[in-house]
Amino acid sequence: MKFKKTRIAIFGANSHIARTLIGSFLQDKDNILHLCTRSPDKASSFLKAIGESGSKNYAIHAGYKDLYKNSYDVLINCVGVGTFRKLKGDYTQYFTVTEDYDNLAINYIRNYRPQALYICFSSGAVYGRGFPAPINENTANNIRVNHVAAEDYYGIVRLNSEAKHRSLKHLKIIDLRLFSYFSRYIDLTDGYFITEIMNYILKNKILITDSVNIVRDYVHPKDLYLIIRKGMNAGRINSAFDVRSSKPVTKKEILDYFSSEYGLKYKIGRDLSHISATGAKNIYYSKYMNAAGIGYKPVFSSMDTIKQESGYILK
Repeated sequence: MKFKKTRIAIFGANSHIARTLIGSFLQDKDNILHLCTRSPDKASSFLKAIGESGSKNYAIHAGYKDLYKNSYDVLINCVGVGTFRKLKGDYTQYFTVTEDYDNLAINYIRNYRPQALYICFSSGAVYGRGFPAPINENTANNIRVNHVAAEDYYGIVRLNSEAKHRSLKHLKIIDLRLFSYFSRYIDLTDGYFITEIMNYILKNKILITDSVNIVRDYVHPKDLYLIIRKGMNAGRINSAFDVRSSKPVTKKEILDYFSSEYGLKYKIGRDLSHISATGAKNIYYSKYMNAAGIGYKPVFSSMDTIKQESGYILK
């Protein structure tokens, strides 16, 4: 099924995920994008940088006050609250920011355009923290109700959001649970393991990391776009999907690649040097393949993603 001039509103248009989607959607001339952001100048600069400045297939909106002035077929919520470094300990933003923009989208489709599809980016954190094994269909989020820790907050937020969406079963809503994501547009100050590697290569410094051989699942931008298109073609749907690459990758494989290809210097030393606001996750990927039900089959492996996207940053 081919969409003719599908009108798509993207919340948080300057976010890492949104930028990769914008480039993909604009290559398909059958879409009209409405980019909602509190920093329209940044959005304009980005579109100019990717050679899309002046295109008739997008409009930039300063904030969200114009939302009800337009009719959309799809709303994609890419609003994030930032990484551990950017939060600076203010975990209340998990709750307030997520709830504000989620309710904005839900109110739009409930009261104005109930036939529209709402796609919300969720997270593997919905399963909780401290995974001893890959996620599967029956993995439980075990929250100690009387001892809720800061590392539980984001998982609770995402679980609450998804539960709310499932209760609105008469509406078209898809939650996409991302575990790890990497592209050329990532913010190198985010403090993730992969961004630290980029920084240490660029600065020609020695990376010191612990001996834990963590496992990550980096979804390729083209696979992310693929699952969104599959969701748009799925008809009336209200569900959550784990977004997977074709194969996860270990830390050792990542270190070996960058050491060989880019001369990364590293030493095994101190304990966990990368703090996660959602708790340490040594094994962080899913084997739950329910997205196959809408026709999603990832093309790229995590290592494919790393090799291709890091090339734009390092070369």
